Amino acid sequence: MERDEQYGEELFAHGRRGEAARLAALAAALDDSTFRWLERLPVRPNWRCLDIGTGTGTVAAWLSRRCPDGRVVATDRDTALLPPAAERGWETLEHDVTVDGFPDGSFDLIHVRWVLSHLRDREAVLARIVRWLAPGGWVLIQDLDRFPIASSPHPVYRKVSEAMCDAVEARIGTDTSWARTFPAPLRRAGLIDLDTEAFVAPTGATAMGRFWLGSADQLRGDLLEQFAVTEPELRYMHEQMVNPSYRDFALASVAAWGRRPER
Repeated sequence: MERDEQYGEELFAHGRRGEAARLAALAAALDDSTFRWLERLPVRPNWRCLDIGTGTGTVAAWLSRRCPDGRVVATDRDTALLPPAAERGWETLEHDVTVDGFPDGSFDLIHVRWVLSHLRDREAVLARIVRWLAPGGWVLIQDLDRFPIASSPHPVYRKVSEAMCDAVEARIGTDTSWARTFPAPLRRAGLIDLDTEAFVAPTGATAMGRFWLGSADQLRGDLLEQFAVTEPELRYMHEQMVNPSYRDFALASVAAWGRRPER
């Protein structure tokens, strides 16, 4: 049964043991692909940028270097994992995207990574985000999708990984298949000049492997009690996620981008 819990309240809370390392591993796995996608957009030095769900702040740092004459605002419900204020080159705001807003037309670029799929009202939130764009401004969203897992040639890994997706869906309402519909949600939100692309980082003794193992550790109780995963299967998962010779795939990161019409 689905619980009335949001991402970060208990599961994946920033103050939870191991969460800082889990998010740092995710950033290490995804940042290069994120920066490649951002570089496809006509980012200018004076742009006003918003990074929603900034986590450890790596994307905000990149934007601040690319837009030295503009403004970069990085938001999260909990900003505890960001570098000290003296080391940041951007503004930081504790902000819940489901209830807090910005004036219409505030930003030239809005980036959202692995946030919207965790929200039950994700498309309504996306529509609000689009209103914060200036005419001609761009949105780049990225979200997780489970589609690579089903084709895994490793049965135990596939079983545990699929159970992890099911557990997150049941626990906090994540839609682990929503990103496979991109770029249609951006079209419904009124954006134009749309495109989409996916990136899949390997697991094993890799950054994505560390992220996936950290996620399994936090979901351990759910997996054992509700999703028929056994202790030996979790041990197998741990062994393979630190094994330099093991390779598989977990979640894809699917990106979509689009521009708000000038009128």
